Amino acid sequence: MASFKKPLFFLEYFALRFLAFLLRLMPFRISYKIANILGMLAVRVFGIRRETMLKNLRLAFGTEKTEAELLRIAEQSIQNLFKLVFEFLHTPEASANPERYIGPPDVTPLLEAVKKKGGFIAIVSHFGNWEWLAIPIKKYGLHVHAVGRPVKNPYLYQYIMEMREAANLTNIEKSGAVRSSLEVLKQRGILAVLIDQHEAQGSVWVDFFGRKAATSTLPAMLALKYEYPVLPAFFYRDENGCSKIKYGPLFQLIRTGDLQADLLANTQQYVTKIEEEIRKRPGDWLWAHRRWRTPPV
Repeated sequence: MASFKKPLFFLEYFALRFLAFLLRLMPFRISYKIANILGMLAVRVFGIRRETMLKNLRLAFGTEKTEAELLRIAEQSIQNLFKLVFEFLHTPEASANPERYIGPPDVTPLLEAVKKKGGFIAIVSHFGNWEWLAIPIKKYGLHVHAVGRPVKNPYLYQYIMEMREAANLTNIEKSGAVRSSLEVLKQRGILAVLIDQHEAQGSVWVDFFGRKAATSTLPAMLALKYEYPVLPAFFYRDENGCSKIKYGPLFQLIRTGDLQADLLANTQQYVTKIEEEIRKRPGDWLWAHRRWRTPPV
């Protein structure tokens, strides 16, 4: 069976690279329009992840929004995902000429974090285009490392890694992430941690849209044990002009002497900030994964 996988992986990779080549020929505004059409078809016609997204949206918003509004948010969420893919394919151009795609962000919080400790932690979520958050800070000599899971197709995984390197982002393997993350911080690097997905191990249950959600304690643990600064980062897409990125402000470290309570309190403030931004632009977040699961008794 393994002997068949390699050529199949290569064919998959070749097909995707050819498709990527064709898509990169399109102007950005055209690709956004195509993304909107694909997102609408995926949700309303083919029902891809529709029930999962609607279930999540009902859990999050209850009766705050109508079913029609929830369906529209689900549609926007998948449209955002298609737009992210199109943008990801243009990463080399965006990295070479970031001002064409992203407005100059305020980097004061980042420089403040560097001054305090050297390395620091960025709280990141599946909001907007999280793959481009590191592009504008390359000119300041700042580089980002992020924990991620490998893709099964080795050829495709290598391509993704190359694109992320172009985006000023180096991947950290999920296995051994704690040790690697600490090494990044010790080398005065930036550690980006996605904490808006269910985490089975090394997690605490915090409130997210009024419901308990298992969330990684890695950022809080590193902050409490080694006093590394922590700040949020968000990407706000503007299809008619330059998109915007906001870094910070720095979170205030909560320390009472009770480690478990402090892990919970600090992780909660990170998640609360993510929720605040999602509520402003709910269609920009990825509602397709199972964020809420049954907490332990």
